[in-house]
Amino acid sequence: MSGLSYDRPAHHTREYLTALRAELSGTGHIRVPGAQPPSVLLSALGPVMLRIAGELADGTITVWTTPATIADHIRPRIDAVAKDPRVVAAVMLSVTARPDAVRDEVAGVLGFASDFASYRTLLERQGQSNVVETIVAGDEDTVAAAVSAYAAAGATDVLVSLVGDDAEKARTLKLAGELAASL
Repeated sequence: MSGLSYDRPAHHTREYLTALRAELSGTGHIRVPGAQPPSVLLSALGPVMLRIAGELADGTITVWTTPATIADHIRPRIDAVAKDPRVVAAVMLSVTARPDAVRDEVAGVLGFASDFASYRTLLERQGQSNVVETIVAGDEDTVAAAVSAYAAAGATDVLVSLVGDDAEKARTLKLAGELAASL
């Protein structure tokens, strides 16, 4: 899209983050007195990118991952090169009485992501075939238990993506607020 080659994404990412961190820290060309640099997260799923996230970013943000993948794959790799990295799990949630219908609706919009090589590798590692299998959908207890499982697995943050109809999204948002307030 931007005319950049995707032949060596890890190399490009390392160069980009090195330059970005210099600029954000005030040691590059741009200086803003008194400004604090923001947290930098790298979306990383594979071993090389997770190493880069640990070395050059403040952590990683994942998508389509399960708690087991965070515990067994993400945390060990990023923890090996970083002290107290953030691991943000982006998770689609729906408090609903119709979990299969919600997954079918999302499949119609985002199911194609299952064919991307990086997500295909992730799904195979998780024993899944489609990204919609990672959606957490069910009653309040089911969704709350899943959010707790992400925290227990080592996610420092859960980034909630609401799915379902308007009423389901409202119920999910209410529960997410209650869970956040209890932490």
